[in-house]
Amino acid sequence: MKLNYGKTFLLGFGFFGVSVIWGVYNAFVPVFLDQKFHLDPAVIGFFMTLDNLAALFIQPPVGAWSDRLRTRIGRRMPFILVGAPLAALAFGWIPLAGVLPLFVAGTTTLLLSMALWRTPVVALMPDIIPSPLRSQANGIINFMGGLGAIMSFLVGASLYELNPA
Repeated sequence: MKLNYGKTFLLGFGFFGVSVIWGVYNAFVPVFLDQKFHLDPAVIGFFMTLDNLAALFIQPPVGAWSDRLRTRIGRRMPFILVGAPLAALAFGWIPLAGVLPLFVAGTTTLLLSMALWRTPVVALMPDIIPSPLRSQANGIINFMGGLGAIMSFLVGASLYELNPA
């Protein structure tokens, strides 16, 4: 039995994307809340915990739902195919929002859509990788997530210096 590296790296791009989004979100949303909207640090701190609340209350039921769901494209893919593009759109919207209600709408959409596809993308690995190869596949997938985090910090800072939006 041999690991399908192409399929594993493709799956790893899910973790890459999650790492990029959370790295940039956690680094720059507080900056926007402070510099654009002049919010109090306590309010910014509360705002930054909302992703954890979404993860706590949304991800477990979505994971259970994705375990039970049966479609012709699989159990996990409907969540990924809806949640990932929606998250990408919301992610792009956030720095463009010029008023606080639109900013909150963008971040709320991002948090909800990320909570929708994060658990199914994690659960997809055991669905498509045979048991004896999962440790090796997990290493590749975590490597991709690490690359995403590094990219978010290195490229995100450079892009912010060019244009905060």
